[in-house]
Amino acid sequence: MKSFVKLKEIGILVAFLLAGSVYPAFADYVEPSLQEQQLYNRLLADFTKLSVQKMDVSKVLESFSAPITMSFPCDSDDLNSYVTAAVKTKLAKFDNSLSHEGTTTGGIYSWKCSITSSGGKITINCENELMLNSDTILTSTERNPKIKQVEDLVILYHELLHGQLMIDAMSSSDMWHNNACNKTPQDDLDYSYTDANHKVITPLQTEFAAQLVTNAGGKMKIEEITPEETNTGAFTKKIGSLYDYPDYTTSGVDVSARAYNIINMKITSQKTDIMLSGTLTNTTQSGIVWLYVFENTDEEPQTKIQTIDETPKIESAEIPSWIKNNAKWWSEGTISDSDFILGIKFLIERNVIVIPQTAQGPESQEIPSWIKNNAKWWSQGEITDSDFVSGIQYLVRNGIMQVGPTENVESALIQSNSTNNAVQVSSGAIQLNNYRFEKSPYKPIHVDVSGMVDDSKTGTYVILTIIKPDQTSFDLKGIITKRGEFTVPFMLDASSLAGQYVVMAKYNNAEIGVASFSVE
Repeated sequence: MKSFVKLKEIGILVAFLLAGSVYPAFADYVEPSLQEQQLYNRLLADFTKLSVQKMDVSKVLESFSAPITMSFPCDSDDLNSYVTAAVKTKLAKFDNSLSHEGTTTGGIYSWKCSITSSGGKITINCENELMLNSDTILTSTERNPKIKQVEDLVILYHELLHGQLMIDAMSSSDMWHNNACNKTPQDDLDYSYTDANHKVITPLQTEFAAQLVTNAGGKMKIEEITPEETNTGAFTKKIGSLYDYPDYTTSGVDVSARAYNIINMKITSQKTDIMLSGTLTNTTQSGIVWLYVFENTDEEPQTKIQTIDETPKIESAEIPSWIKNNAKWWSEGTISDSDFILGIKFLIERNVIVIPQTAQGPESQEIPSWIKNNAKWWSQGEITDSDFVSGIQYLVRNGIMQVGPTENVESALIQSNSTNNAVQVSSGAIQLNNYRFEKSPYKPIHVDVSGMVDDSKTGTYVILTIIKPDQTSFDLKGIITKRGEFTVPFMLDASSLAGQYVVMAKYNNAEIGVASFSVE
């Protein structure tokens, strides 16, 4: 059936993504202007009211009112015997000389540390400065107040992360401690943890912005333009369709864009396609585009486009294709029997794999060799899903795999303990940086969940559900790169529960992997 749907012409506003910087600098302190102070006060008030998930930046915020102090002993063979550090931050007048040439800088966090030594003990005193470019922020041409608020808060969060990441390293990084214990007053500190290259900050601020856009009633999409997609830097690329936003088909869509490493950017509509064109500033690096999509609020939509009022039917397979990777790895001996059984069992209990009702036999531990052959043949497409399911039924019927409501996730995972009492379980396409962590009152636990998905689209998300030992859970989003890879970092502090944590990953509403780790 055909129908006519009114759609507003896409509204385009192109500008550089407001960049942030971090500098170890030693210029004289200059007080902020009244405009800069008022801007900071407003942004801070809005920031502290937010309920979205984000990295804890409370320490750097505390440093505005009182110094954050840290101290630790050194090893006997180190140059120094003891280190004391203090970090304080002040709002300062924006210094245009520190801006990146050719970009618009929204803020700067500068580290200004000095080292003194006495009797084998060194003292590190950091008088840091936060600068906000009020001229740029307040005179932004962004006409959508919702987007303006998102971008202003992203600028503040970005700069606070430059401070917080370094403070975290000074507090808990063994590598930074060892480096500091061997410094002299003439040496420079290791400022690498400020993340000047934004390898940590970029995914954190992107997820932060996406949550703010969603809360404001819009949608955010990220596009990566690789050098390989361009012709000596120039490119034109389809980045979506008006059909991607069915909630907005009545009134139309309003799209704004922000870009990094792209000039002469244009976004146009060709029938129902949304097209992006431009030129990479640096042709050896990828360009990144943030798209903000909101419903058009104009009273009169301007464009009529003929559309087909049909919803494509999606065939849902009983067994996700990624499980074939597990079957292949298991048949080749890459993963253990317990890991393979755990992955299949976990998916059966969550109805990702559906098998006919099968009576369970007494518990057994031996897997016949023909089951492994079945897994190999199935992974190669030589036998059907039904044949593979028959093998799984055999495991259940003979007690090799116990499936039922009496077991919860935690007990099932604990049964797969490997050596050293460390639970090392990873099913599907995800893996962890470690599978066993120890809590410390002063050192947060850093967990990295990484993996790969098939048929990925740049800028889409993988959803992680973290199930805690008390069976409560929280969700995280990770951005997927053009190669289908993702890495999602998160932290657990000293107040986190000890016990078994389970990580479940989904992409396009389908399970792509399960992993677990223990906290002791």
